[in-house]
This record gives sequence, C-alpha cells and structure tokens, in this order.
Amino acid sequence: MARTVPALLQQLSTDDPGTPRLTWYGADSARTGERVELSARVLSTWVAKTANLLEEEFSAGPGTSVGLALPTHWRTVVWQLAAWATGADVLLGEEAAGADVLVAADAGALAAALARGGEAVAVDLAPLATSFSGDLPDGALDYARVVTGYGDLHVPGPELAHEVLLAEAAEAARDWPAGVRLLTDAGPERTAGSVLAAFTRTGSVVLVPDVDAVADGVAEQERVTRVLRTR
Repeated sequence: MARTVPALLQQLSTDDPGTPRLTWYGADSARTGERVELSARVLSTWVAKTANLLEEEFSAGPGTSVGLALPTHWRTVVWQLAAWATGADVLLGEEAAGADVLVAADAGALAAALARGGEAVAVDLAPLATSFSGDLPDGALDYARVVTGYGDLHVPGPELAHEVLLAEAAEAARDWPAGVRLLTDAGPERTAGSVLAAFTRTGSVVLVPDVDAVADGVAEQERVTRVLRTR
C-alpha cells in the first residue's frame, strides 16, 4: 500500500492515467448539466498546481495549517489532497478559521482571516469560474485566476507521513470490491473514508452534494457499485 497521499495518486496515474477517478455533479445538475470528470492524470495535475501554489505563495509544509471552509465539491477534494501533499495540517469546521492559510468561498470569512493576520485564498465554486465572483478582499489570493500558472508537477518532501490516514482509508474500504465506483456526498471531514478509501481499492468516486437528491438515473449511468450517504 502507498505510504503517502501523493504516492497513492501516482499509483493511479501510472496504472491507468485516463480512467475517471473523480466525477462531480452539481446540486442542480439535472437542469444545468453541471458535471465535471477528472481522470487520474487530470486530478494529479490539479493537485500538483495547488500544492505548488501553497508552497510558493505561503511556504506551506509541515507545521503549516490550511483551513478548508468549503462544502462538498470537487475543488474541495483537490485542495485537501494538495494540502496533504505539502505536509501541511488540514483544519476543518470551526477550526478552519484559525488556520495559517484559510481557503474559502465566502468573502466575509476571507476578510476575517486577513484581519487577524492570516493568509486567505478565495475559491469560486461556479462550474466555469475564471475568477472570484464575489468581493475579493484586499490581500486575498484569487485561486481561479492564478492556479493555472503553477507547475503541473509537484515533488513532495521526504518528511510526509500519511500511514495512519491511508490505513484508515484502507480499513473503510475493506469490504469494497477492487475498482469500486462510489457514489457519495461525503464532505472534507470524511475524505479518508470516501475518496481515499475508493482510491486504495483502485476505484473512483462520483461526488454529489446530497445522495438522496441526485437526479434519477445517475447511479445507473455512472455504473455505481457502492453508495455512501453522510447527510
């Protein structure tokens, strides 16, 4: 089993770079058609760019805390994997506001983080966002505007230690079949038991805001083999 999150992603990219690993349906996808599909290669590229952003802009690494004030979303998964790739600690829920770097979609939360002397990254969750659509606070980094400028490859430091995290993921997927196709609404607090768990079984994830509200036929269309509800 891979010992770090980047190593796990590398295994997926090496074994089958083109297979979809993360598919996202927006809350109103039945009307809007919002669906994002990331192969192992594309997911790894997004994670690499985001990890490089964290390191180059904020010197993120072991001892740094990255707060994710984001909902269940494919971009949230990217940010969480990227933070782990730098060796930073990921803070969620109420703890996120006190992180060294706050990543949020809410302008008020970003402004509060900057006011207390922290760093802030604005993430717009709209499907085709190329910049933050809200009032970007002075000093906040606009993720959509700048992320494409960072490198496609990220070299993790030798000090990463994700054995406990990945052991938790493997345990959660113990009874899942190899190549599992997981439908879930798991948020960032459940990533180890959902996204990472599926990846340890060389599987993939269909991520939605609410499993019970997903459009009829999605599970069949996506060839789902397991469902994990967290709402």
